[in-house]
Amino acid sequence: MEEFFKKKEWKWTPIRRTGDKWIQEDYSVEIRGRYKDGAYRDILFSIRRTPGLTGQSNNRNHLNVGFEHKFSIYLPREYPANLSHIKMRAVTNLWHPRISMGRHGEACITVNGEVDRILVDILYHILMDPKRIRPPKLYPKEDSGMNTMAMRWFEKDANNVHNMMQAKWDSVHDKASIKESGGIKIIDGEKQEKMKTEDERRTIRIMPREEKKEDKKEKKGGVRII
Repeated sequence: MEEFFKKKEWKWTPIRRTGDKWIQEDYSVEIRGRYKDGAYRDILFSIRRTPGLTGQSNNRNHLNVGFEHKFSIYLPREYPANLSHIKMRAVTNLWHPRISMGRHGEACITVNGEVDRILVDILYHILMDPKRIRPPKLYPKEDSGMNTMAMRWFEKDANNVHNMMQAKWDSVHDKASIKESGGIKIIDGEKQEKMKTEDERRTIRIMPREEKKEDKKEKKGGVRII
C-alpha cells in the first residue's frame, strides 16, 4: 500500500510495531491468537479513513458510508498451504454483496494469495471494486454472494458505485507536499511527473517559461529551486 499511496501522492506514515501489532495511520494488523507451536492463527485487520457501505442507500448520491472497519482472519495451521481454508468475517457492519448481514458477518471472499494479498483484497472489497466482487451481471459464472439484495443493487451501476467510493477515499487523504515527497516535479499543462533526487531535502520544481511572441516555434523551460 505504501507504493500505492506514493503513486497517488498521498501522505504515508511509516508502520510501527508494538508487540504483536503493526500500526499505520490507515491500517493496523494485530495477532490475536496463535497455535501451540507459535504459528499465527487469528488476525485482526483494522481499517481507517476508508469508505465502506454500512447500509442500503436508495439515493446513490447520498450513500450510507462508514470510514472505520474491522475484519477477523482465521489461518489454518497448514498456512501458507491450504489457502482455501482461510476464513474471514467482518467484525463491524458492512452492507456488501459478499458479506453476510448476520451477527457473525461471514465474508465469502476469494483467496488469491497469502495474508498480504488478502489484506489488499479486503480493502478493495470495501471500496466496492467490481473486479473483486464480480457481480453475475458482469461475470455470468459467478454467484449472487451472501447478501443478494446488496448484489442486485450493486450490479445495476457497479463501476459508478466504485468510482464514487474511490472519490470519497481520495477526499479524506492529504496530498504529500513537494518538500515531504522530495524530488523534481515537472509541470506541463495537465501532465505532471515526479522524480526523486539523491538529496530528498532539496526540491526542484521545473516550470514552463512564459512564451514570448518571437518564441512560438521553440519552448524552453525554467528551473526554480525552492
